[in-house]
Amino acid sequence: MFTRQKLGHGVGLRTRHYTQFLEETPAVSWVEAISENFMDLGGRPLAVLEKVRRDRPVVLHGVSLNIGSATELDKKYLTSLKALVTRIEPAMVSDHVCWGRRGPHYSHDLLPLPYTEEALALTAERIKRVQDFLGRQLLVENVSSYLTYTSSEMPEWEFLSQLAERADCGLLFDINNVYVSSRNHGFDAIAFLDGIPVDRVGQFHLAGHQDRGDIVIDTHEGHVSDPVWKLYEHAVKRFGDVPTLIEWDEGVPELDVLLAESKKAQLVESAVLGVRAIQSPQPRPGVAVEIRPEPLQQLQNVMFDFIATPAKIETATAEKLVNAGPLTATARIEVYAEMYWLRMRDTLNEDFKLTRSLMGDEAFEVLIAQYIQKFPSTHYSLGNLGRYFVQFMYNNSFNGRADLADLAALEWARSQSFIAADADVATFAQIGVVAQAHFAEARLTVAPSVKVLDLNHDITDLWKAMQVEGAIPPGVTGRAKTHLVVWRREHSVFHSVISADEFHALTLAIDGALLPALCECFVSADDPVQAAFQAIGSWVNEGMISGIDGPPV
Repeated sequence: MFTRQKLGHGVGLRTRHYTQFLEETPAVSWVEAISENFMDLGGRPLAVLEKVRRDRPVVLHGVSLNIGSATELDKKYLTSLKALVTRIEPAMVSDHVCWGRRGPHYSHDLLPLPYTEEALALTAERIKRVQDFLGRQLLVENVSSYLTYTSSEMPEWEFLSQLAERADCGLLFDINNVYVSSRNHGFDAIAFLDGIPVDRVGQFHLAGHQDRGDIVIDTHEGHVSDPVWKLYEHAVKRFGDVPTLIEWDEGVPELDVLLAESKKAQLVESAVLGVRAIQSPQPRPGVAVEIRPEPLQQLQNVMFDFIATPAKIETATAEKLVNAGPLTATARIEVYAEMYWLRMRDTLNEDFKLTRSLMGDEAFEVLIAQYIQKFPSTHYSLGNLGRYFVQFMYNNSFNGRADLADLAALEWARSQSFIAADADVATFAQIGVVAQAHFAEARLTVAPSVKVLDLNHDITDLWKAMQVEGAIPPGVTGRAKTHLVVWRREHSVFHSVISADEFHALTLAIDGALLPALCECFVSADDPVQAAFQAIGSWVNEGMISGIDGPPV
């Protein structure tokens, strides 16, 4: 049995609006947060989410559960999701009826399933396992799609209806996705709505899309279109008072624009509820198609290979797809291949803005294309895509800019410090008590935000210059071995040059070495003891140390 919650109307929590949510209390009933943007993280993102949760209900919405992948569920993902659910205590937890993972590799896309009995049984079983693990019901969302499979045995609305009953879960009904898919595949959007059980729908999504004529793309950008508003009116008539979210992920506007769109949804709902009439699903004539059963794992393997690699699609692959409408089957799967590349490219562009600026867009795109082929995503969060990029750059040469890899290393270290897990800040008194009593057996606990860098070039002047808009960055001539420490205090990230001795000592401290080992790093100093304690004192003073451990008392 699924019970719908009364939440009203909400908006998505996006980075552009963090400051407003931290400093103000925007007039919105509830907020949706993308689960993966906060899993395993600390710092400002988590602080924003926790502040928002204190003010109003939060809904966690995932994009990487991959509930329909033939590949086994990612246990690390589930463990991290459960930790976030326990911490935030969301009003609802949701994800998508889709797949996007093959073995260890993630496409970071919401790929449509074939609507077969095999896919239905697998997805229902997975949802039940996730619900048991989390100790709560899920809402699962219909996705927008640009292709359909010749092997499908039922329409999407029948698949979703049976899925909700078998798994005893709720449905997150994305009205825009229904419209987008109906345009792309030629089915009746009203038939879709009327084919979904009323008592299973726990949330609506509304969003913008891009109409290219021959295909409609779900971009989550721009205002909700008039046809989607009309479809929303029908949904409210059928399903009643359902929590409704405005999604706007690309070209995110000022918060007031989002709130105005949410207010419009409230007005539509209020106007419709006075004349609400629940309609019973009416049987619709089916479309005769030749059913070609194919194991789900085999189908997903073939599709993933094409989407994630620049190979030319084979005729055999195209034959697995319905070839109807203005776009061929090949062109439809190429839509997903293009989006795969753009998603990866945009993520790395954002993580390495300064490196890209110096290298130039064209050269940087060539580099990241090579990188993605060698290091495809193996983590449920796109934020981890660049974790091997710095080393990849060190292994490549660049025209006249040998310092680029060092710059990328600093960019990555700072970004990881910004989202590192939160930790206590130790005081001199706390450190001193343990150090004096158990010096030989004590070890410092370094905050997770602390990163140390061993660079081939001194890029400090380069970094400073690139913080000034319009400045011409200096070139770096010759090699100048430089050591940096990166750390975070509250929500601000800093970096500073340190000596080789301090670099080695801090590296040992991060690895859990005892205090005597740290002091040995300064034996070349005029006064090793003073140099050691001066360095450790600076770490404490800057908030890099979260504690000190000694032997059990």
